[in-house]
Amino acid sequence: MSQTIENMISEITPSRTVLLFGSGSSIPSGAPSVAKLVAAYAQEFKVSPDFSLSEITQLAETRSQSRRKVISLLRKYCLDLKPTGGLRNLPLYDWKSIYTTNYDRLIEIAYEEREKRAKVFSSNFDFNSDHGQPDVSLFKLHGTIEKDECDGHNSRIILTESDYTKTADYREQLYDRMKSDLISADLVIIGHSLGDAHLKEIAIRAAKLNREAMGTGRVWLLSYTPDEDRASLYEQFGLTVAFGSIDDFFVELAKKAPDRPISNSTPGDLLDVAPALVPVTTDVEHAVTLSANFSSMYTGWPATYADIVAGFTFKRTLASRIGSYLSTDFSLVATILGASGVGKSTTAKQALIECRSKGWKCWEHNGRYALDPRLWEKVATNLKATQDVGLLFVDDAHLHLGDVNELIDRLAILDNAHLKILLASTRNHWHPRIKTGNLFRHGKIFNLSTLNDQEIDALLDMVEKVPEIKRLAGNDFAGFDRSERRRRLTVRASKDMFVCLKNIYNTDSLDAIILQDFASLSAPLQDIFRYVAAMETAGINVHRQLVIRLLGLPAQQVAAALEGLTDIVSEYDYHVRDGIFGWRCRHPVIAGIVTKFKFGNLEKTIKLFENVIDNISPTFDIEVRSLRELCNTESGIPRIADRKIQNRLLAKMISRAPGERVPRHRLIRNLIEMHEFPRAETEIKLFEKDFGRDGPVHRYKIKYQVERAMHTPGILLEDRVAMLEQAHELAVVGAERYASNKNVLAAYAELGVEYFRLTGDLSYFDEAMRHLKSAEDKLGDPQITAMIVKFTRRVGGQSSTEDEELPEDVVPDADADIVEPEAA
Repeated sequence: MSQTIENMISEITPSRTVLLFGSGSSIPSGAPSVAKLVAAYAQEFKVSPDFSLSEITQLAETRSQSRRKVISLLRKYCLDLKPTGGLRNLPLYDWKSIYTTNYDRLIEIAYEEREKRAKVFSSNFDFNSDHGQPDVSLFKLHGTIEKDECDGHNSRIILTESDYTKTADYREQLYDRMKSDLISADLVIIGHSLGDAHLKEIAIRAAKLNREAMGTGRVWLLSYTPDEDRASLYEQFGLTVAFGSIDDFFVELAKKAPDRPISNSTPGDLLDVAPALVPVTTDVEHAVTLSANFSSMYTGWPATYADIVAGFTFKRTLASRIGSYLSTDFSLVATILGASGVGKSTTAKQALIECRSKGWKCWEHNGRYALDPRLWEKVATNLKATQDVGLLFVDDAHLHLGDVNELIDRLAILDNAHLKILLASTRNHWHPRIKTGNLFRHGKIFNLSTLNDQEIDALLDMVEKVPEIKRLAGNDFAGFDRSERRRRLTVRASKDMFVCLKNIYNTDSLDAIILQDFASLSAPLQDIFRYVAAMETAGINVHRQLVIRLLGLPAQQVAAALEGLTDIVSEYDYHVRDGIFGWRCRHPVIAGIVTKFKFGNLEKTIKLFENVIDNISPTFDIEVRSLRELCNTESGIPRIADRKIQNRLLAKMISRAPGERVPRHRLIRNLIEMHEFPRAETEIKLFEKDFGRDGPVHRYKIKYQVERAMHTPGILLEDRVAMLEQAHELAVVGAERYASNKNVLAAYAELGVEYFRLTGDLSYFDEAMRHLKSAEDKLGDPQITAMIVKFTRRVGGQSSTEDEELPEDVVPDADADIVEPEAA
């Protein structure tokens, strides 16, 4: 028996509700019914109206031999529509996600009108990671009206019979996402007639997904026309039917208490101007009031702000220097660079605490989320209005460099240094990437490596005076007097912080301790531990749903597994609305130890990567970012020496998420370096067809021509020179279009070196040097200076190519590799 719409509304909560819209939801806003479209195609293409929409459009396309004509008629009815009635209230609620079979843009427009953002998925090229966190994810099962292949887009309007066949994989990925969404949510299907055969297919599929997800929610079907007999049929499939219009739905919903997060902001909180930052930002003012936990820190967790205030870390002198620099009037950004384990994050936190003592507002960005420069610009404007100063810390800044560049540029343009930025990164990930010139004009780089004498004394003071630490000092080290302790840290450990701490705490047996802990676990928990550790080490963003998919872990066993892995693997909120809960080992060093012993065999690692890629759901931003980092992290795909195996894995990635650029960059580079020139040329052409201009690929086009000239067998010198001249044409265009892209300019210089070797002519090299020196003056990037020195030495015969190999381009995405707006 059907339910009343009032009963349905009383049982659903928007934040735990998935919506699926059909054609009836758009009709009040002027969209055509399916019957009206069928009649229009029948009249326009002289076809019998006794066909379904997919059949009649297939016939129309076949007879006219013109897809454009078929799509144009659809657009005549579906373009330029404006939302009306209840649909306009859609953005007022925090829906878990929205799916639609409609082609129109009514939902997107409704969100735009409310100044909210819907991230739209209309083809598998939309499976990529972008800026910020959308207000909702909108999945268009049949494509979107403004994008079709007949216009050169990668998206395809799914209209004809053949469209459904060609896009089956895309729709399956969306249904996989719906299955994940339904684990703890209701599904409401709106805008279908119970007599619609297409609805029956969708409804049965939805009910099946709900059962497979073992969800706790219900599948509701809201139909405009009452039909109790058909309602009883749908109820047999596990659906609950209610009758009413989309306007009725939102009228009843408005009567219910609005499903909005209750504001817990405090008066005068500077993040109030951008509430979306609150859940992804650590407020240092609050963090220092939490309880310190030294035992947790000693067992592998990083030092917290409370640990630092409690004296469980020793003072790094660099922290004061950073605070002093950022206090100057025109400073905007400070960057800490150093190897892993030298204390960059702790030093940065010490600097934030010092700046807080001066009355500054201090925050740390949660690196698991994208950095939104637009929202931080609002905070900066607010700081300027109140004449306050704020400091934002971004750890692992190389992962967010595109957004960091944009934020720095926005602040520089506004001449607003009221928001300072503190960055931390490892040198090998930082140097090759493209940075905005404003980072160097308004910033300073601080290198952190060995401990100085003052820091060693501070470390010894901490060991001797802090009871919690004194008890943990290794017996061998504790037996020496202060002078001998100091000498051993200075000479034996070469002042390296990590080695110093190993000497103090006698942690050489850490591997054995971790392996003993591993052996004590049950076999199922061992599997979870080793897989989480290996994925984390490879740069993959591990989360609950990925582990469930990868290991076939029943969802109801997750809680017990986490209980059994207490203090070994922990779960944290990543995106609760999407049901994403991240998993991580207590420290990357521990994850690395487990990976070394449990996935030391390269075949096991390759198999792991294959399984991860096959189980990736690219509709989740966190999983697309995992593909990107799997390409970039040294312990990821680059760990595999065999480029053929790399290419196979990259091809799998491209098939899963063709809209993600990094795997395609890597594949092109590999093919060029393997001298597989025809395949490289094909991949370049496909990339430019799909994405247009791109800085990294332009660099590879230059490299492709140079490598082809130098390594094609059996051709004359004049042919090699001609190929280099073709490369020069590309380099000239690249130097103009990407004038601030040091990697494109480096490819120009490499061309100049090879041209000089073949012809003795320095003209190309001199041109490249002029461009590099111009970029050096404009940007102030010291890595460009290093490039100039290296290339000059090579031409002068002072070094070989092998000795002076430039670092590889390991940018996380295209935006981070391109500074010029015209090229973005």
